[in-house]
Amino acid sequence: MIFGLAAALGWGVADFGAAVVARRVGTMVTVVASQVAGLLTLLVFVAVLRPVWSTPPGVIAGMAANGIIAAAAYLLLYRALELGPVALVSPVVAAFSVITIALAVVFLEESLPGIVAFGAFTTVLGVVLTSTDLRKLGRPSPIGRSGLRYAIASMALFGVATFLLGRYAKEVGWLPALTLSRTFSAASLIGVAMFLRRARLAHGEGLALPAVAGAVLVGVIDVLGGAAYARGTELGYVSIVSAASATFPLIPVVGGILLLRERPAASQLAGVVLVVGGLLLLGGG
Repeated sequence: MIFGLAAALGWGVADFGAAVVARRVGTMVTVVASQVAGLLTLLVFVAVLRPVWSTPPGVIAGMAANGIIAAAAYLLLYRALELGPVALVSPVVAAFSVITIALAVVFLEESLPGIVAFGAFTTVLGVVLTSTDLRKLGRPSPIGRSGLRYAIASMALFGVATFLLGRYAKEVGWLPALTLSRTFSAASLIGVAMFLRRARLAHGEGLALPAVAGAVLVGVIDVLGGAAYARGTELGYVSIVSAASATFPLIPVVGGILLLRERPAASQLAGVVLVVGGLLLLGGG
């Protein structure tokens, strides 16, 4: 539980920071800089802690797949955060824990109390409500002009990625698993950036070094959250750590409303409350 809450703190701060940075330098620069910075941070951990690397080919293949899935999830997440609103995007993405918990129950045979099922239902209901502006029913949907469609796709991918990370962290240790995953995700994103040749400011200006430095900081904070998550799943239940870590949207929600002056509809705010409440039930369970 403690590792899950530590992961939530790191991911929450990183999400809000990514939203601010992505609006300065664009999604691609933000995600590539942050992923590379996160990988370099992990390599420092490897040099200091010197973990035992017992990684059969099956594990390497699994973490390669996980890295590619995580790369797509991060790309969609940062695009969603760039478009906003952060106060809605982050809670929707946080619902990935429902998918992770379901996979842990099915494939790892983890048992959970009944309150977790209620928390999962509440979270899903909240995601649906958050993604719908009841003021605009009957009009063309605004979802295409917001980050919510990217957030929903990112949620699904993160659900699978965090399950795989927890699964392999139990087998080979948190640091080798996370380092392998981040290596493949960073390599994938660098390849995409080189192919698209779009790693530049969204408005076509030169790169703002302070913003790029911000992306690097986001990557370091994010990977520290990931390290806490991976360590927690190595020691305990994947489902419980996932549930506790999914409380991270509290930070972006508050930041989006207070600092970015976002004004979601009342129905969407109710959805946020349901999502956060459901996630707290998951963590409490």
